[in-house]
This record gives sequence, structure tokens and C-alpha cells, in this order.
Amino acid sequence: MPELLKRYFQLLWQQRGIAALGLLLATITALSGIALLAVSGWFISATALAGLSLVAAHGFNYFAPGAVVRGLSVARTFGRYGERLATHEATFRVISHLRSDMFGTLARHNWQEQPLNSHAASSQLLEDIRHAEALYLSALVPGLVMLLSTLLYLATVTLFLPQLALWLLLPLLISVAVLPALYLRRVLQPQNTLHQQRSQQWSDAHSLFSNLRTLILFDRLPQQSDRLCQSAAVADQTEQQASNARQGVNALNQLVQALMVLLVLWQGIEGVVSGQLQGALLFMLLLLTLGLQEVLTTGSSALAAFALGYRALERIGQLSPAQPQPDQRRFIDTNSPTLSIAIEQLSYRYPSRPEAIIDRLNVQLQGASWCWLTNPSGRGKTTLLQLLAGQLQPQQGQITVSGAGIKQIGMMPQQISLLQGSLRFNLCLHQQYSDAELWQVLKTVELDQWASGLPEQLDSWLGKGSLLPSGGEMKRLGLARLILQDRKVLLLDEPTAGIDAERSLRILQRLRQQWHNRLVIISSHESGLIGKNDIKLQL
Repeated sequence: MPELLKRYFQLLWQQRGIAALGLLLATITALSGIALLAVSGWFISATALAGLSLVAAHGFNYFAPGAVVRGLSVARTFGRYGERLATHEATFRVISHLRSDMFGTLARHNWQEQPLNSHAASSQLLEDIRHAEALYLSALVPGLVMLLSTLLYLATVTLFLPQLALWLLLPLLISVAVLPALYLRRVLQPQNTLHQQRSQQWSDAHSLFSNLRTLILFDRLPQQSDRLCQSAAVADQTEQQASNARQGVNALNQLVQALMVLLVLWQGIEGVVSGQLQGALLFMLLLLTLGLQEVLTTGSSALAAFALGYRALERIGQLSPAQPQPDQRRFIDTNSPTLSIAIEQLSYRYPSRPEAIIDRLNVQLQGASWCWLTNPSGRGKTTLLQLLAGQLQPQQGQITVSGAGIKQIGMMPQQISLLQGSLRFNLCLHQQYSDAELWQVLKTVELDQWASGLPEQLDSWLGKGSLLPSGGEMKRLGLARLILQDRKVLLLDEPTAGIDAERSLRILQRLRQQWHNRLVIISSHESGLIGKNDIKLQL
């Protein structure tokens, strides 16, 4: 059983009072609806039969059944309202803690090894969270209400016609156990496949519209359009298969329910003929059966809902390792004035790739210096920076850092994230810096004129729907953040991408003066920026 599912039931047990109340009220609502239909039918038919003779009509008690009908109507209304309040309150209490656990699990996920920012991964994650949170409302409550209603229905039938109860056992078993399992197998699997195909269709459409100009320029639009049409056709076919399967299961369910009605009619008529059952009670049993069928139809998808929630919690739990990987870097002589990094027999392989991207690497970096990683793309430059930063853990080898502590290593990633907030907020990142420090660092990366032209300067709002910096401005914003952090070891991944060559040279010249006593490791394809005293490292 997934750990998150155990946690779900633990949280539900902690809220067992309100959860049990919700289940009780849901059961009362269902039983009241069934009983209201049955008693009303019996009352109408009994009244009609009593009206056939003057004596029977005069002696018939109209008030007690009428009171029962009103009582059941009140109970159904009260139960439905109370059940909504109780079940939703129980759900909110459980998921408020469950969400904390789920997002705690996601926080331990290694985003560098397996990103979740693709459409397919993120949409699947959102679906999983939705199904996990609906376990109580969509699976447990309908399923238990169906079982309790079925048992009480059998008890009622046994009270009036014991032999009818025996005949009804098989169709009830099919309705309660076989049809939900069939729904799970025949309907749920095509729906899962459909979700994946619709995600692929969305990706194809996004790719087409994002690269429309390039596709037209190179005459590739017809091929890409055909691919999109093919993925849409495949998804439509799967959707049709899922719809047909659902209709087939529903048709089988209606067939079983029709069989139950016929069995009640057959055994009821025999009971009336033998004097074992009154005619009005036969009508009541028929309506009782029809009322139960509504509950059975609602509860038939409970097993599928439980399976969806189970698999969702299982997938979310698999996003994080059972035990978080410890930081394997060694930090020695953190107060030493001499900086050094020793890399010994370092190997790393991404889980999705068969071969290691870094294989038994040995490097010694001694003292304050600038080191450039100049390999072609896909040869492990970014991976090495992430290993040095502790964002990834090697499968083999050792990284030893001397003269700097774990919090004295700073990294500028290749993709700079823009937070929805002011320019000041995007620079400070929850740290405190004076305006003078912010303007100085903006001047260093040549963003001071750009910031001065903003409507509210440092307090101008950045982000979607507001001001969006260009690609080069984003890079310089990332550099400004790293300068403010003032770390001893600085890791820069493509820091000048999108910045023109002359400006890149000016900014790096300032940084060389400011970081003259730091160990700087840069991943870049621009060999013209490398100084004559810099170190070039080939992986």
C-alpha cells in the first residue's frame, strides 16, 4: 500500500467522527429516498384497493402512512443537506493535511533528474491530486452506501418473501461486485490512454503554433499539421472506444436491473396467488427494487474512483525517493583562506539514459581562479555544475571543497526564473539589501538605465501581464542575484547567452575585478570571453 494512502486513511481516522456522520447521513438519504418511493407506491395502491369497497374505505387508516411519507420526505431533505455539509467538511479537513504531505513529497523530488514542468507531467500530476483528494467523496461514501443499502434491501425482501431474496442474490452480487470490476477494466484503462493521447495532442498543437513562422519558412507546416490531425484522430478513436465501453457496461447494468424487476414480479405474483403476499406489498417491493437500482448505478463507479485515487497516490509517492539522498560533497577547512575543489573518479548517469554523462572525472582546482567548461552541448557541463552545487548526487566518486562551506557556493542556472513581483523582490529574494547596493549591482550588469526607465524603478512590477524583461535582461538579472549573494565559489551556466559580445566583455571585466579572490566556474560556448590566465576544462 502506498505511504500516502496509509497517510490518507490515518487522516480520515483522525476525522472519523465527522466522516462517520457524513456516511450515516448519506445512507439515511439513500434509504429515505428508496423507502419514500416504496411506501408512497404501497400507500397509493393500498388506497386504491381499499376504495373498491365502502367498508374497506371507511376502515382504512390514511393518516399513519401519510405521516410516514412526510417523515421520509423530511428525512431525505435533511439527510441530503446534512450529508453535503458533513462529507465536504471531512474532505476539507483531510485534504488540508494531505496536501501538505503531497507537496512535501514533491518538494523532495529531484527536479534536475526528472523535470515536472512539461505539459504531460504537470497535467498528470494535477489529475492525480484531484483523484487523490476525491477518495472519500467519490469512492468510500458511494461504495459503502451501496453495500449498506443492498444489505437492508435483502433484509426487507427476506421479511416478506424469503424465496425471492435467494433469487435476487446472484443479480445483486453482479451489480455490487462484477459490474464495478468490469467498469474498472473496460472503461478506466481507455480513459487513462485517452488522457495521455490528449496530452500528446496538446503538445503537438503547442509545437505547431509556437513555431508557425519557422514551419512556413521551411515548408514543414503541412507535415506538422498532418501529425496533429493524426494524433487528434487517434485520441478521438480512443474516446469513442471508452464511450462504447461505458455504454456497454451501462447496458449490462440495466439488463441486470430489468432481471431483478422480472424476478420480483414473478415471485411476487406467486406470493399473491398463494396468499403469502398482499397485492399492495407487491407494488411496494417493485418500487423498492427500482429505488435500489438508482443507488446501485451511482455506486458502480466507486471501485473505479478508488482505483484512480490509489494509483494517483502511488504515482505521487514515487516522485520522491523513500530516503532523501544525503549531500555527498565533503567540506574541509572551511575557514582556510585558500579555495580548492578536488573531483575524484566522479561519475553520474541520468535515470532515463543508459550511459553515464560524466564518467570517472578527475579534476583539481586550486586557489582563486576562473575555470571555463567549453565542451559541446550534451557533454555534461550543466550536470557538473549541478553536482558541484549539490543539486545532483553522483553514483560514484567524491567532491571535496576546501576553504568554503556548504552555504558559500552560489549558482546561476541556465534558465533564469522571473518571480511575480517587483524588481526589488526579484533581486533580493527574501534577503535585505539597501537601495544603494541594488543600484550598484544593476550598474555592474548594465541594467541601471533599464531600471531607471521603469515606471516605479525598483518597485516596478515584473511578470506575466506586467513588464517582461528580454532574454538578455533576464540573464543580467540572474547575474545581479548572484553578485548580491556574495559567495566564495561561483557557478555560472551560460551567463552571457543572449547578451551581445561587447556588453558581455564589459560585464565580465567588472566581475573579474569584483571576484578576483573567488573561485569561478563558467559553462559557456563563447571562447572569445576566456582570459589568457583562465583555466579551460574539457570533460
